[in-house]
Parts: sequence; structure tokens; C-alpha cells
Amino acid sequence: MASVRRCHQNFLPRYATLSLEFINYILSCSLLYTHPLCKGDNCNDDGQCTYVARYKTGSVTSGIFAKEKLTLRSDTGSLESMELHMGCGFRQKNFEKFIGNNHLYGKQDLIAGILGLGSGQWSFLNQLGVAGQGKFSYCFQTFNPNTKGSETYLRFGSDAIIGGASQKVHTTPIVIPEFQTQKYYLNLEDISVGKKRVRFPRGTFKLHSQGEGGTVIDSGAPISIMYKDHFDRVVDLVDEYFDDLGIKYIGSHQNFDMCFGLPGRFDTSKYPSIILHFQQVDYVIPDYKANFIIFDEIVCLGIFRGNTSKPAFVLGAMQQANKRILYNVMDRSLSFATEYCEFDS
Repeated sequence: MASVRRCHQNFLPRYATLSLEFINYILSCSLLYTHPLCKGDNCNDDGQCTYVARYKTGSVTSGIFAKEKLTLRSDTGSLESMELHMGCGFRQKNFEKFIGNNHLYGKQDLIAGILGLGSGQWSFLNQLGVAGQGKFSYCFQTFNPNTKGSETYLRFGSDAIIGGASQKVHTTPIVIPEFQTQKYYLNLEDISVGKKRVRFPRGTFKLHSQGEGGTVIDSGAPISIMYKDHFDRVVDLVDEYFDDLGIKYIGSHQNFDMCFGLPGRFDTSKYPSIILHFQQVDYVIPDYKANFIIFDEIVCLGIFRGNTSKPAFVLGAMQQANKRILYNVMDRSLSFATEYCEFDS
């Protein structure tokens, strides 16, 4: 029998053992049973089924593909079990730019892997089946490079709701591409910085049949990425805004292209909001911590300048902070509402 390594050790608080149990079966690349994902390059020398998942930001998780029997205690007190296929992560790398760099010092990183919530057959959402109802929601806290965990919840099925007391809910369609993809595309029509619109020509962010263009919302991408031609038009307005305040552009800093020198103490209320004008709704990002990265006396626009237009824009997690976001795959819609996410329960 091939040796089995232990999955990534998680240093964050785990679920109570009385509430959750995993029973793990490593999938093999045998002739008697071959899973659709266990073929060719996805098999190692020990005959084990392997996986590699990569993000556009360069983050990678890899390990062994396994079948899990997940047993949970329900809210009625009874035990419920389901079988899931998931990766047992042995190695997570290139996350250090955003979420810790422990492995550079001989320690384990906080990242245990990637939870797939796309529309593909083997995503966690689709494996939940009827129980998942094709819905999930989350509410991210403001980005903090020193964070060691979060008290917020990822919700599925009947637990994924939106529109609490005094919440104004906005809804925009999820675009269904002509090609196969696990990404969630939205119709982005224009962008504003402060009170000024860029005024992109109609169809600038349109999704084309070969995957060119389009706007993706991705909870797994830490920072938003925009195709360079569109990025340059947005930063022209950002530059103009700060120039009016007497704050000068100083070039790039670390991985960010649009940075400015702050003159000592700066009134945070003077930062511009950014508005994404989606089909039927405006997605307003008023919090400066969701739009900018601050390094002592340097402030940078929290969007990466991308070299590819596939897609043209990725709305990352940082710009999703303090919003309740609900994906409904069944009716092909994405809803969002402003919420202070540290109060999530």
C-alpha cells in the first residue's frame, strides 16, 4: 500500500469534534475505479489521484484528491452525513503576498487550500446537491494583513439569506457564457472614482465567445485585477482626484502600480469612493480600506494592473468587504447589501 501523508495542519481553531467528523479515502488511479479527475497527469508514481489548483494571482494549492464522508450534527440535534470529493492539501504557496509568509520562516502557512464554489460539477456547492439549493452567501471583514482568522460565516442553502432589517438589497444578473466555465461573470457597464465617471464606451467589458473580456467576481482572488488598458483609464481619474488635493503620484510600490505620497496625517474622509456600475445596480465601495493599500506615508490603489483581458476585470475579496453577497445559481443572480461584517453570526 502506498504511504499516505497527513494533510495540511490547520493552526486556526477547528470545529468541535462532536459537531463534525471527516472520514477520508484517498482516490487511486486503478483500472478498477477511475474517477473522471483521476487520469493522465493527475496520477502520481504511487497511483494516487492528485490535484493542482491555481489562481490568476499566482497562488497555488496541490495535494491528493480524496473522497470524504462528512458527518455533521444538525440544528435539530441529529447526525447528517454526506459524501464529498475534495483535495487534501499538502502544499500551499505564493499566498505570502497577501495572507502571511510563515513558510519563509520554516513555519506552516495559515492557508489550508482552496474551497471551490464555482458552477462546475465538482465544486463544493454542486456536491451539496438539494441541500445547497444552488445558493451561498458570505460577508467579508475589512482586509487586515495581520489577521489570523475570521469570525464570519460561509452560508449555504436555506441559511443563505439577505435583506435584514433596514438592508437595501441590490441584484444584478449572472452572465451565462457561451463556453464552459466555473467563473461567475457580471455585466459591468462603467466605473466612477468619486463623483466622476470614466465613461467607458458601451461594451468595453462585454464578455465574448472565446473568453475575451468580461467581469468576474471571485471571492478567492485577494486583490482585484483589471486589464491594463481599462486600468490606465481608471487611474487617470484617481490621479486627477489626488492631484486636486495636492497629493502627487510617486510611481509603483511593491506590487502596486498607482501609488501616492501622503503628506503626514491625512483625513481618511477625503479618500474617493469607487463605484462599479453593473447592469441594473451600482456597487458602491465607500471604505478607503477596501479601495487603497496604505504603507506608512505611501498609499496605493488596491487594484492590480493585468496584462490579459481574459477576463477584463476580476472583482477580488478586498473590494467585497462589508457587503453581504449572495450567489443564486438557480435564478442566475447575484445580490448584495451593505453590512458591517464583523457582526456576522
